[in-house]
Amino acid sequence: MRQHHICNRRLPLRDAGLLEFASDDPKVCDILDELALQRDREKGGRVWSATYEEPAPLLQLVTALQRRLAPEQYRSLRCRITYDDANDSGSDNGPAACPETDSSAYGKEDGWESVEFLFSRVGNDRISDLILHRRFTSYLQPIVRADGALFGYEFLLRPLPEHPPFRPAELFSIARESGLHSFLDREARNSAIRVAARHVPNGIKKFVNFLPSSLYRPTSFLQETVSAIRSSGMDPADFVFEVVETEELHDIRHLSDIFKAYRGQGIRLAMDDLGEGHATLETMERLQPDYIKLERDMVQGCHASLLKQSLIEKALERASRFGGTVLAEGVDDEKDWRYLRKAGVPLLQGYLFGRPSPVPVPAFVGA
Repeated sequence: MRQHHICNRRLPLRDAGLLEFASDDPKVCDILDELALQRDREKGGRVWSATYEEPAPLLQLVTALQRRLAPEQYRSLRCRITYDDANDSGSDNGPAACPETDSSAYGKEDGWESVEFLFSRVGNDRISDLILHRRFTSYLQPIVRADGALFGYEFLLRPLPEHPPFRPAELFSIARESGLHSFLDREARNSAIRVAARHVPNGIKKFVNFLPSSLYRPTSFLQETVSAIRSSGMDPADFVFEVVETEELHDIRHLSDIFKAYRGQGIRLAMDDLGEGHATLETMERLQPDYIKLERDMVQGCHASLLKQSLIEKALERASRFGGTVLAEGVDDEKDWRYLRKAGVPLLQGYLFGRPSPVPVPAFVGA
């Protein structure tokens, strides 16, 4: 059964499908013809289509259209993305589509959407183009033990020096509006793996962010990730995959499946920003991550706040029930470090120990 993609911030575009366009604007029709898309004469010659078997052709086509079309032409072009569920039955991220119906009306009920939803930008950069050409890299920020000795690095997405700046959280938020967040998340993970292979030896932990909703086929994506790690000469056991703070933790079953699949390959899991939004103590106990990262608002100024100290002590106690390791983020003040060390927080991260850098920098080591 064929299924149509539904525009929904949770649902990523899949790796393979049929992309269709429909328009009555003669100039837009000329552009579609020039892009060598297949015109469907049985539908009055007003529908063009292209099949893609991997993300790159889809991103190339979206980028080419966005470059060629004037903004006032966007509304005269509709698109529809259709999947063959027989070839992609591994989706476990909720309903990603609706059954195919007659396309003659080119309406929303038939899976048709304005092409504008694919044409997201961050600043002057097209999101599709940015992903396609990997116009970003990964910076490393040290993670240290309580005494300041190096434990590992977190890999953080950053723009290339010669390209316009962007804020990673904004980039992912905008990509999600277009359903491109799965492609962006995958390339961000691959960037971290490449940088880790160049700069970080085996035995040093490597924390890499991921969006749970982008992994609509956890087992398949895991195989790709593990293969990339091993082909780079690294050990999957050195990697910690971290549920980032921008992701709503509403699908615990899906997250549990991801955790199970990754742990089966020796990869460890972390839950980010405990204490903020959806990252609660109850969620932590249900998922039982290997690492629990305290959000910075709980950490900063903790040396002088009885409330924050109580929350940190509670997190430590609850994590100890299943053997989870607590990591405090945002440690920028030496007084906070002293309290956290005394309280028994084993891992720390913050400007006090090192800022994100394109190459590893020696972590500050205290007395």
